[in-house]
Amino acid sequence: MLTAFVLFSFLCVPQVISLVMVWGNLDLMIENLLTANVGIASLLELIIAWYNGEVLKLLLTYVVEDWMMSKSEQERQVMLKNAKISRTLCIGCLFLIQATLTTFVTARIIAIQNQDVENSTNFTRELICPAYFPYDTRNSPNYEITCFGQCLACFYVTFSYSGIDTFITMLVLHVCAQFTNLRYGLKNLVEMECKNRMEFRKKLAIIVVKHERLNRFAEAMEESFNQMFLIQMLSSTVQFCFQGYQVFSVLNSKEEQLSLYQLVFLVVFVSCILSQLFIYCYAGEKLNVESSLVGYAAYECEWYNLSVSEARDVMFVMMSAREPLQITAGKFCSFSFSLFCDVSCHI
Repeated sequence: MLTAFVLFSFLCVPQVISLVMVWGNLDLMIENLLTANVGIASLLELIIAWYNGEVLKLLLTYVVEDWMMSKSEQERQVMLKNAKISRTLCIGCLFLIQATLTTFVTARIIAIQNQDVENSTNFTRELICPAYFPYDTRNSPNYEITCFGQCLACFYVTFSYSGIDTFITMLVLHVCAQFTNLRYGLKNLVEMECKNRMEFRKKLAIIVVKHERLNRFAEAMEESFNQMFLIQMLSSTVQFCFQGYQVFSVLNSKEEQLSLYQLVFLVVFVSCILSQLFIYCYAGEKLNVESSLVGYAAYECEWYNLSVSEARDVMFVMMSAREPLQITAGKFCSFSFSLFCDVSCHI
């Protein structure tokens, strides 16, 4: 609630009001939307996460149950491997977005100071993010408090903007680990030394139940959070366009020059956008592949040692894995390496 209140009070509402006030001036509108776009997207993601809180609670319960369940050393290592990948992706994404925030705030502070030096007789005391407040922000301590509130709001934006998405990515990779373990179990379903019909059906029933559970897990994530991924994709696309317009405007201007801090920010910003897209595409590709391989694992088990009725039972697992699971952005496109390559080639 505190995060939503700070975002609402210091970024979203003041910047929307400021946008209305400068409507018609394209440069000022773009400057406003550069930060307003991210703030509004973060607020919407928080609302979606809050609205689907019960689904998140259920998914976390499934994760805890999977870790508490007895498992072989091989299965445990698969889960640990994916958990470590999730942690690395989360730390890397948070580091990049914090670096983007740091360079943005630094560049803004330097630009404000340079502007005040040039206009020494008339201090404008611009805010970190263009916004309108119903009080005089040029006077102390109003200016300092407002700037601190905006910096705090930007800090919250970075965590909500990337934290929620990387958390969902962690859930996706956990499901992928469970699909990998399910595939190993299916491959070893038929053992040469085990000819007991009841034991075979018991093992197959466990695999079928677990497969259905994993399908429900992945479908719950897709149905609950595909809108959030769509918001993230649209926000990143619009943000990239606005940033590119501002950079080209500076390059084409004879009065302004692109500073070192602005150049560093541009590089870090593009790296951050591409890294977030790569994380989504990596998780989506892995889920697609692992869910598909479950069906192929049925071919690799020793089905030729089964009776006709038992082999027919295995076919139901193959049929349920015919359609690979996907993570989409609002049902418009599925995240995959193909999507990442298409986007990267057009930047």
